[in-house]
Amino acid sequence: MPDNRNPQKLRLQRPFDYFISAGCDCFCGIMNINMKDVFLDPAVGIEIHKSGRAMLQSLIGHDVPVSMPVSTPLIKYGHANCLGSTLSFPDIGQVGIKSKFTGYEQAIEDLKNRINFDSAGMTPFYLDYYSKLQKAFPDEKVHWGWQWEGPVTTAWELVGESFMYDLYDKPEMLKNFMRIVTESIVDYCRFFCEVEGTDFLDPTPDHGRVCDDIAAMLPPAMWGEFVLPYWQMFFDGPTKEAKVHCEGMTCEHLKYLDDAGVVDYDSGISPRLNPKIINENTSMPFGWRLGSFNYDSMTNQDVSDFVFQAVGDGASYVFTCMEHIMCKPQTIEKIRVFNDSAKKAKQMLDSGKTIKDVAALVSDNGRKKFWAKWHH
Repeated sequence: MPDNRNPQKLRLQRPFDYFISAGCDCFCGIMNINMKDVFLDPAVGIEIHKSGRAMLQSLIGHDVPVSMPVSTPLIKYGHANCLGSTLSFPDIGQVGIKSKFTGYEQAIEDLKNRINFDSAGMTPFYLDYYSKLQKAFPDEKVHWGWQWEGPVTTAWELVGESFMYDLYDKPEMLKNFMRIVTESIVDYCRFFCEVEGTDFLDPTPDHGRVCDDIAAMLPPAMWGEFVLPYWQMFFDGPTKEAKVHCEGMTCEHLKYLDDAGVVDYDSGISPRLNPKIINENTSMPFGWRLGSFNYDSMTNQDVSDFVFQAVGDGASYVFTCMEHIMCKPQTIEKIRVFNDSAKKAKQMLDSGKTIKDVAALVSDNGRKKFWAKWHH
């Protein structure tokens, strides 16, 4: 049984794994459909899952496993929208958000009142969207993509750029605001679990995590006051494990992850980190992502070296998320290389080989490139 109280033991006990995922954005790319139509029309959402998934699997081949769960469009601002922040839907790209509050006094008063999430903001629309997908796919688990962000990001979403000034100008008021915001996030997650019919947050990617990219914009010295206490409030809520996704972190931030009891860290796109740095400065299991925008500048050998070097430097899992820019033959071939390399690494480790054995597969040029010349 894994020891979740000891991140270092957990890293050693966790079997290496990998995954490739795809969602609405990728299906839209294949079918030449605007994301706006998917966000706002359940019929389009149903169609891209019925046709887009089949088209992608045909394109990449049935021997390459791709996670393609049925889901309403992934919108991380669902909770913030319930609290009053407004959303915008461009024809191309992801949803935008506009801050609700201009001052903390009104924000704190508003958030003290318990929100009826099922009737707030666009929740009724996305509950109906969810119901229609469930009817269209009665034999599959359907996910609800009307989600939330972590405490720091949510606070920033609600008050905008004043958040950054008030770290210095109004720190005590900001802490009070963040406490109330985090309590609301926990309440929302409980509501989310009721909708999906679970007792705790689903451990699939994103669902069970604190996703808090804005936290990386805070100086490391501020994390003890303005990040960790609120992450802990979330971890003590409807989740079984302390998992974090935070992009843009630096080496100086990493020490706080073990302090927070994190048992799974996804650095996302973090230009100042690499697996070697994470491995040397933390104890918990972590993943390493090959970003969609990286493929165009990489050769097939680069992709293979990327996987083997990440494993050799301690990554517990590697993954890539397919987006619309990846649905072209030369990129599909590189995704197949990613899959084959990760599969080979897993087979080696499962058979008793070591991460040094996997690292030995990196080409001479790859050893020079990863990570000295690698830029996310």
